[in-house]
Amino acid sequence: MGESSSIADADFDFQNLPVRIVLTREVPFSHPAVDKLRPARVGQEVEVPFWLAEELIKASFAKLREEDQMDFAKLSKTHWRETVPSSTQLPQLQPNFYCILRRYLSKLKMEGTQDPSKLREYERAESLSRDIISCRLRKIVSFAAAPGFAADLLKSMTREEHDLYVRMRDAANDWKASILESESQ
Repeated sequence: MGESSSIADADFDFQNLPVRIVLTREVPFSHPAVDKLRPARVGQEVEVPFWLAEELIKASFAKLREEDQMDFAKLSKTHWRETVPSSTQLPQLQPNFYCILRRYLSKLKMEGTQDPSKLREYERAESLSRDIISCRLRKIVSFAAAPGFAADLLKSMTREEHDLYVRMRDAANDWKASILESESQ
């Protein structure tokens, strides 16, 4: 249950977080989930749960604000910050970085079935994503194995990373303790 459960939990919570969208056309149907959009006009920002935003976007009734979207330029900037050779720091990511990243990669992969240029973008984005994850994982494992605890470190971690850090720290501490146990006990 461990890892996949915490990632699934984070993703479930993300689906229910409020997100701001811009209406691109009037919603012509009535449903309790969209009835609160009635007073909003086309071009106006409204706040809805992410799951509803996804459905409205798929149906071309809305779009995400630019700052809430992942694109190749943002991913490249994150990659650059993470892979600076001298960096032992853990740069702060937006709290839902991995949820947004998974959706971005999924969208590119789907678009890649129709457009070869999107497939190439997907392959490049996936490669950058793997590098980001590997760099952050190395740093988190290093921090988890180190003695002491830096509270400011947690501020730089996403929920998924924090869960991993705690499991790794506990495993490292248990392992160290078992190595140092006396045989006579």
